[in-house]
Amino acid sequence: MPTIQTAAAYIRVSTDDQLEYSPDSQAQKIKEYAEHNNIRISDEFVFLDEGISGRQAEKRPSFMEMISIAKIKPKPFDIILVWKFSRFARNREDSIVYKSMLRKECGIDVVS
Repeated sequence: MPTIQTAAAYIRVSTDDQLEYSPDSQAQKIKEYAEHNNIRISDEFVFLDEGISGRQAEKRPSFMEMISIAKIKPKPFDIILVWKFSRFARNREDSIVYKSMLRKECGIDVVS
């Protein structure tokens, strides 16, 4: 029987995003991906930043909470699912820094 991975879901909507990026549609796409790939998402690990730009991680409270929870040992989840990588971070440097830290220090991958 295949092992079931656990995941956190990160959803972000900035003020200028269209309807296709709505939190519900992002959550639906993430949920569908999880079901097709034997991944379980716990409700406590669904993080949402609404009306917030993705340019600075420090200004996104749910993102920062997710990162601090990811550092807990043993790791609370195996992967972080995002609808698109642009939802994780708009700033290339933030994206590289956080993905690298999650992978190296926590053993957690970010998957879109």
